[in-house]
Amino acid sequence: MTEHPERYSEDELRQLLMDDEEGRKIYRTICELCAALDGSAAVATRRLPLVGKIAAVFVGVCLLSGLAYAAVTTGMLGNAGEKPAEEKAPAATVKVEKGVVNVQEEEPEITEVVKTYEDVTLKEIVGDLASFYNLNVSYKSDKAASLRLYFRLDTRRGLEQVISQLNSFDNINITINGDTLTVE
Repeated sequence: MTEHPERYSEDELRQLLMDDEEGRKIYRTICELCAALDGSAAVATRRLPLVGKIAAVFVGVCLLSGLAYAAVTTGMLGNAGEKPAEEKAPAATVKVEKGVVNVQEEEPEITEVVKTYEDVTLKEIVGDLASFYNLNVSYKSDKAASLRLYFRLDTRRGLEQVISQLNSFDNINITINGDTLTVE
């Protein structure tokens, strides 16, 4: 009856819904449900501006917090109130042998570089690699220097493995000769 009311006449509907005790209870329940839904829609409509204001305040606070965090972490606010970081001097070890003091400076710790190059010349990639490892670069071919690559430089793997990865490309042959990288 609820799915196809067109199959029933007005009298049949009234008889089923009003005259029958169980039908009358169902009809009242349906009427109360409709009234409750209409009332809750009105209450929700009245609360909507308040919820909107609360949401706007929340979004504003989140936005301002994010901007403040970004300004602090990127250094946009400057270093007001902060003392500049002192450069760390290389560590030194002192050896005492039979009254002679030897001071040996240790190499400063090298930080690793992980960098992705997209459509960059081999000359720029090898230049960054050479500057990281403090090497010279010698090009035997201008053609090789102008090759454009997509490459991920990861110095944690070591110089030999990075050179091996670069040599896996066609038309590239890089060798290490002492403190010079030779690109053919």
